[in-house]
Amino acid sequence: MRRTWNLNIDFRPFEPGTALYLQIAEQIIEKIRQGRLPPRTVMPGSRELAAMLNVNRKTIVLSYDELIAQGWLTTQHRRGTFVSEALPYPAKTQLLEVPEQDLAFSSHGQAMTTLPTQKYMLLLSEGLPDKRVIPYDKYIRASKRAMAKVARTATMDTPDYKGQPIFREAVASLLHEECGFNVGIEHLCLTRGLQQSIYISARALISPGDYVIFERWCPSEALSVFESLGARILFADMDGAGVRDDDVEMLCRHHPVKAIFVTHQVQYPTTVSLPVSRRKRLLRLAEELNFHILAADYSQQLYFNRPAMAPVATGNMRKRIIYIGALPSILPADRQVGYIANTPQFIDKCARQRQLMGQVDDPVSQSAITELIQTGEFHRTARRASRIYNLRRLNTANLLAEQLDDLVSFHMPEAGLFFWLTLKTPVPVQELIDKAEQAGIQLIQHIHYAGDSGRVPGLLLGYSHLDDFQMKELIQKIKQILVPFGE
Repeated sequence: MRRTWNLNIDFRPFEPGTALYLQIAEQIIEKIRQGRLPPRTVMPGSRELAAMLNVNRKTIVLSYDELIAQGWLTTQHRRGTFVSEALPYPAKTQLLEVPEQDLAFSSHGQAMTTLPTQKYMLLLSEGLPDKRVIPYDKYIRASKRAMAKVARTATMDTPDYKGQPIFREAVASLLHEECGFNVGIEHLCLTRGLQQSIYISARALISPGDYVIFERWCPSEALSVFESLGARILFADMDGAGVRDDDVEMLCRHHPVKAIFVTHQVQYPTTVSLPVSRRKRLLRLAEELNFHILAADYSQQLYFNRPAMAPVATGNMRKRIIYIGALPSILPADRQVGYIANTPQFIDKCARQRQLMGQVDDPVSQSAITELIQTGEFHRTARRASRIYNLRRLNTANLLAEQLDDLVSFHMPEAGLFFWLTLKTPVPVQELIDKAEQAGIQLIQHIHYAGDSGRVPGLLLGYSHLDDFQMKELIQKIKQILVPFGE
């Protein structure tokens, strides 16, 4: 029987300047938060709602895709689209007024960055995975089989803070196939993503007062981890090939350096690849001057036109490099898998840090991911995602060349999910942030790149989470922001 809908809600007139599908999505979110569209409400089909609003059906499809990606709506095969039962944000509540007090906090690190509250801010970042490529159905089926298996077990497994052995074995085989890592399970500690891997490694290695070298331009969240642990930060200069090994040597000979943090595969944010000769020189310096190298991989194991760079450390020198990374983001956000690879002794220290955090991954999730890896489904999904992202990478490069050629320069990234746009005219950081927020663009971490000059030298542009239409809109907004600075 055909359904008929009467939403009994009024849509405000649409305004120029903001994409129509975003305005429709925003108004639907308002109705959900007001309770006028309660959870499990059946939404009209795209044709019906398009007819009701007198807009193109593709506009409604984009609105629904946006709402599904954010978690406001869910879709069920052959049943329709529904208001989600697990909404991403709770209804507004009145908070109790608490008198202000001066409280004593740790002096290490900075307060968490406050994200803007404006809806639909476009994010300039290192690239977020597109939820639409995640194989939710296959993960759910694997989880059901894993849950049935766990239910048949009479006793609870002993917690393994490195990850269950069969899980580590599956991840080790994947790393060997994809990245050339030849590691046994005793050399691996698995975590819940790249950032947690960085945090646990730092906790296991660094003491307050230790000197740690970072590249002049580096991931701000990684830097914050070491600052929060009381590390003394030194910055090594960079050139067109990445961090300068001669500057690293100079810093190490003037300070008792404990570690250097570098970005492996592609430099973050500039996307250049450090030459093998410099990587080997850093390794020799680490052995001579007794420091560790933390090599973090921000590439998401996505490589275009070239294979992954194999580790350069061999034999006894392997202990000098702590490899940190994450598997491709093709799993639900709360099931991401990060890894730390080093000696069994250091891995034991990392496991102890996870234990202190009370962090044990559930056996159902580990078993489900293990099955996806062993059956090849993980690899196939990663390849499909790679093809999608490569098309978006090429489209983004074409749009940048067409729209921003007079304002920025860039080179095609060979790995990862982001471009680094070098501004031909560096821009005052606060003016850039103000204009970006007015245009609906979020530039949180770009404050970090301004340095002492107060001017932003470039923009980090993630392309993976935006389709062609959305990327075109974003680049047009970037152009509107930058044109006045170039005059």
